[in-house]
Amino acid sequence: MKAMPTIAAIDTGGTFTDAVRFDGRSLTRAKVPTTPEDPSRGVAQALAQLGGADLLIHGTTTATNALLEGRLAPVVFITTRGMGDVLAIGRQNRDPRDLYALAPRQRNELVPRSHRLEVGERLGPQGQVELALTAGEIEAARQAVAALKPQAVAVCLLHSYANPAHERALADGLRELGIPVVLSSELAPEFREYERSLVTAANAGLMPLLRSYIDALEQRVAPARVVIMHSAGGWLPAALASREPVKLALSGPAGGIAGVRAALDAEGCDSGVAFDVGGTSTDVSLVTREARLRPVTEIAGLPLRTPSLDIHTIGSGGGSLAWLDAAGALQVGPQSAGAKPGPACYGRGGTRATLTDALVVLGRLPGSLKLGGALELNHDLAQRACASLFVGQKGKGPQARATAAAMVRVALAGIERALRRVTVERGIDARGLPLVPFGGAGGLIACELAELLDMKTILVPRDPGLLCALGMLQTPASRDFARTLLLNGADRRCLSKAWRAARELQQRGRSELHASGLRGPFKSTASLDVRYLGQSFELNVPLTTDWRRHFDAAHLREFGDVHSGRGAEIVNVRVCVWAEQRRLISAPKLPRARPQARTWQGAPVFERDDLPLGFRLRGPAIVTELSSCLWLAEGWKLEVKKSGALMVTRQAGPRQGLGSVSGSGLN
Repeated sequence: MKAMPTIAAIDTGGTFTDAVRFDGRSLTRAKVPTTPEDPSRGVAQALAQLGGADLLIHGTTTATNALLEGRLAPVVFITTRGMGDVLAIGRQNRDPRDLYALAPRQRNELVPRSHRLEVGERLGPQGQVELALTAGEIEAARQAVAALKPQAVAVCLLHSYANPAHERALADGLRELGIPVVLSSELAPEFREYERSLVTAANAGLMPLLRSYIDALEQRVAPARVVIMHSAGGWLPAALASREPVKLALSGPAGGIAGVRAALDAEGCDSGVAFDVGGTSTDVSLVTREARLRPVTEIAGLPLRTPSLDIHTIGSGGGSLAWLDAAGALQVGPQSAGAKPGPACYGRGGTRATLTDALVVLGRLPGSLKLGGALELNHDLAQRACASLFVGQKGKGPQARATAAAMVRVALAGIERALRRVTVERGIDARGLPLVPFGGAGGLIACELAELLDMKTILVPRDPGLLCALGMLQTPASRDFARTLLLNGADRRCLSKAWRAARELQQRGRSELHASGLRGPFKSTASLDVRYLGQSFELNVPLTTDWRRHFDAAHLREFGDVHSGRGAEIVNVRVCVWAEQRRLISAPKLPRARPQARTWQGAPVFERDDLPLGFRLRGPAIVTELSSCLWLAEGWKLEVKKSGALMVTRQAGPRQGLGSVSGSGLN
């Protein structure tokens, strides 16, 4: 019998690189500092610490950071004559932050006007040729590109989603230059010229950077085979990821959602509200049985037309810096101390107070804790950083503690708003759902967040600080495609046309996954983007014979009304193809003995690996582990479940006394 391959999953975060390895029998964990100057070095160090692997599933922030920081490679953008300013014009909708600004910020055009070329050709919205693309136009474009010397070329011709012939002809003439060419008709064959132009240009700008990064990573971790997590919750072979790097924008957080889904399944929960507090940001999401995908991924204010899990991100994490604005009000983030120098308590030269420093000052991280099993925390440096935040105030003690408490309240307010955005603002009552904290700092503020949201249950998964990496072990290889159809629902042939397009996309997905070395079996789903005639935006419904009934029900659910007598239009067909993935990790073997507690600032401290099944604990108390730490606030109690998760619930009546502890099966 062939041995099961050893699989490692490694997620690069802003402060730490999280890693897990499964060899078919046991799970190995590692957490090492991120190496921002070359993230592949930190990944290789983590993999070596794990003992190597046959397959490496990697979650990377390289694409995200490049977009956020504007570090894209120089590219040339080619479009139809008269459309050269589409990246500058955009949708003309103003950023809410600029509504009252006398000088609104300029739109991020990605490609300067000097590098935007136009060619003489024209297609109609149904793909009909109105002006043919000549050999002379192709040669002129080739010479112009050669003179500009870009690292990649983005081609997005008008209505090419309906007919890719002109884009392909132009690409054939450009490829002899030896630089990558990205075609919108291959990457995003959907209507709406701005969004299609933007995602094509972004992909071209990311391609040289990600190819270089992935090549370096493959060399460092050889002979392990490298695959990369994508934003829609699956992974891509390295070759495909290098070709479509824009799809990696939410690479790491997508693994976390898979980990939360597995934790909810183990406890029989249909849905949960998840939040991941990492080093530089917090990701929040409503996690349901069916993956919640959105067709647009927004990064740095750019609406990129590529599918992603429905994750909302704010710039508030453990490494977020505290600062005073012009009015003297306290702010936390989005600036971050990063991995170097990191929070002051890391002792690596950082002097400015971060959220982690505040949590240290408040006593939620015990003095004996070593982050990742190696990094000791310097409580004196944390005190000094918090005390020095306000000008003219020095020393430590109550002053530093008051500042730390204020910092935590500010951070909580921002995360609370984000959580309400994915629940209350969508008409979802979250009070009956479990709150699922993960990331290095999620468990340190979970009780307070639950109280702010009036939630009574918290589910803390196993290894919460490694959950993104653990989730990657549960995800399959997958490909997501879309194609614009623009079919009137009154046309009797619209459904058959939609099915034909879906089958073509399904076959493309199977072929690409098979060519990447995957044997299958492959599964697929198909859906439609539908709108009433005259509407501007669509709702996604399953591709079935009763698609119209699904659309009316979705419209009623989303907007509170329905127009059953009004015509409807099938705008896009969407397909997801994936390779079946069996569940790798089973419930852990929990200890039987009663755990021993030590004390930190009056609260009992337990190691999570020492907690047996059914063990119960009342707050205030601290539970530590390799990847994270849980602060069990007064008025809350926890119980260890069979899955290894900690079920934390609010106690009725007045809050209990200090650190009441009981053994297995007791209070």
